[in-house]
Amino acid sequence: MTTLLIDAGNSRLKWASFSQGQRSPQQALAYGEHTPQAGALQQLRTLMTQQDAEKIVLVHVLGGAFTEGLEALCAQLSVSLTVVQSRAGAYGIKVVYPNPAHFGADRFVGLLAARKLLGEQAAIIIDAGTAVTIDAIQADGKHLGGVILPGLQLLSDALIRRTQAAHMSATPFDHPQVFNDNTLQGMGSGCLFSLVGALEGICTRMQEQMLEPAQVLLCGGDTELLSPQLRLVHQACPDALMEGLQYVAEQDACKPC
Repeated sequence: MTTLLIDAGNSRLKWASFSQGQRSPQQALAYGEHTPQAGALQQLRTLMTQQDAEKIVLVHVLGGAFTEGLEALCAQLSVSLTVVQSRAGAYGIKVVYPNPAHFGADRFVGLLAARKLLGEQAAIIIDAGTAVTIDAIQADGKHLGGVILPGLQLLSDALIRRTQAAHMSATPFDHPQVFNDNTLQGMGSGCLFSLVGALEGICTRMQEQMLEPAQVLLCGGDTELLSPQLRLVHQACPDALMEGLQYVAEQDACKPC
């Protein structure tokens, strides 16, 4: 059986195929000019046809209407579907939210990825995408909670939109430095270093309040930009959510029919 592992985010659809215990490298498809919901459904229809998949394990942040559209598409193409959701005690994770359903499913999959990659030990998971989420989990699987902050591009967009730099379309994040001789590079470097500093500070504060040493896992689309600048010991795994989705697929396969 070929299973498609899908992470439908705010900007892109990330995917990998999983068959006979082997997972393909993660690939990404942008939504283009479409809304995220319409773009994701369009990309999924094409992908499902090309890959001839029998099952989809998917996590998304696109709302209930997207789930309904996806269910209809899978029914039309006779593809089995698992939409990963945060649930109390699911897969050994004890979500701290009073209502676990309000905890983002993508953040939940990040916790599963940490368990699969790091084993049963305390961890801090940074998922750096359109938004950045930072969550902590104890060795016993208890989720301690976390924070959400703007991602790198959101920081840049806000700075451009609210200043006299509105004529600039984008800021560069490569080759950041603290001494810049032009406004554009100064803005890009400032946004990147501000996010790096926030990550370092938040992770340090989390670790100070945790009862055991925690491993830091960095994942998401901006991993390669942030990882070289972070002054804290961490493991960089851009496609870690695929590890979490694979874990779900493996667990589903073990369930009795």
